[in-house]
Amino acid sequence: MTIFKWSRMKKMFFIVFISIAFSGYAQTENNLTITMEEAIDLGIKNRYDIQANKYNITIAANTVSKRKKEWLPDISASVNVEYNTQLKAMYVPEGFVGLTEPSLIALGSKNATAFSLDLNQALYQPGINTDIKLAKNNLDLQKEKNRATEIEIKNQIAEAYLNVLLKKLQYEVAVKDENRYEEYVKLAEGRYKQGVLIENDYRQVQLDYENAKIQTTTTKQRYELSLDNLKYQINVPEETIVTLSDTIGGANFEENQEQLPVNINNQTEVKQLQLQQQANALQIKKMRQNALPTISLFASYSQQFLYKNFEYGKSNWWSPYSYLGLRLSLPITSDFKNYNNVQRYKIRTLQTDLEIKQKTADVDYELEKAMTELENALENMQITQRNYALSQTIEATQKQQFALGAFKYSDLLDTEKSLIRTEQNYLKAVYDYLMAKISIEKLSEIFKSAE
Repeated sequence: MTIFKWSRMKKMFFIVFISIAFSGYAQTENNLTITMEEAIDLGIKNRYDIQANKYNITIAANTVSKRKKEWLPDISASVNVEYNTQLKAMYVPEGFVGLTEPSLIALGSKNATAFSLDLNQALYQPGINTDIKLAKNNLDLQKEKNRATEIEIKNQIAEAYLNVLLKKLQYEVAVKDENRYEEYVKLAEGRYKQGVLIENDYRQVQLDYENAKIQTTTTKQRYELSLDNLKYQINVPEETIVTLSDTIGGANFEENQEQLPVNINNQTEVKQLQLQQQANALQIKKMRQNALPTISLFASYSQQFLYKNFEYGKSNWWSPYSYLGLRLSLPITSDFKNYNNVQRYKIRTLQTDLEIKQKTADVDYELEKAMTELENALENMQITQRNYALSQTIEATQKQQFALGAFKYSDLLDTEKSLIRTEQNYLKAVYDYLMAKISIEKLSEIFKSAE
């Protein structure tokens, strides 16, 4: 009996040990500490839309392969079995094989069977090569569209990441405000009990503290929602505990702002327009090639069985026949039919050329604007950050004076208003900086060469 109990206890200890081990492993798996770059890489890896878009490239590559195979010969095998239940009569004039007068004679075999192997090979058909180039152009365009989608998704992830940092900062500021008002309540309560603070001011301090707690709760909820949005953008489970490695004010945010390698031709929207321009030129070429002659080789080899029945085993009734030839096909009205199509693509060429020029000018302006905004926002954020620190120092000094009775609460509220305005200016500067940072991240990604 004792041995049985000890065996059960060992099993229970083993189960508990395994449970603890798996619990620790699960907690490790659910914790995620990432930088913004790591969040972007993870999102690109996890997003289903990115994975789905890759099939568009596969389809476009398949079309290229299909167009190349059009140069392969058409080879076909056929079997034709024909049984004549009633032979067709033929007119035979007089004098033929001794006939004294013209007659109708049914000639031929009841069974006419043919096994054939036919070949048709294009020798000169310039439109095929143009179709191959168009398919390759479409493949490159699809790759560029996928890159544009990835850039947009990276931008969304970066914006979500930076939004978490902003909401976290707002929450931290709200917590400081709440703690500050909590200290006001404690100081006011002491002065109120001593009879040196009127009840109305004491109630005002309590009301301000309650409002500060509400503000803290609201900013915390916004911070948690921003984290949920980041999890959604990078496609990780909701229960994942995400911790951000980057911080506002960190070296990776404020220093080492690299000069962007400006190459307008690598800008995705410009590159798409350039590829579209190439497609327009190829379409015009194809329309004109439709008026050129085509040359093809055709050949056939057959084994024919002609007899009165289906006795295929009689070899003396089998006979081969074959032929070989060239076919020249010259379109007559193709130029007239394709005239409007050629004109349409010529107009598209002019239109696309203007769009490329405008988009190039847009990108130049966006780059200059983004760099200026980032520089200004960084400077403003640093100034407001210093002002915020100074306002906290002033507030701490006046709080001590309030505790000593040298300051009225109404005077302290004036300082509090200045502190709140400084906080708002600081948060606005941080927001402007983050928005400028997002623009720079997007432009820097745009100017990377497509892989």
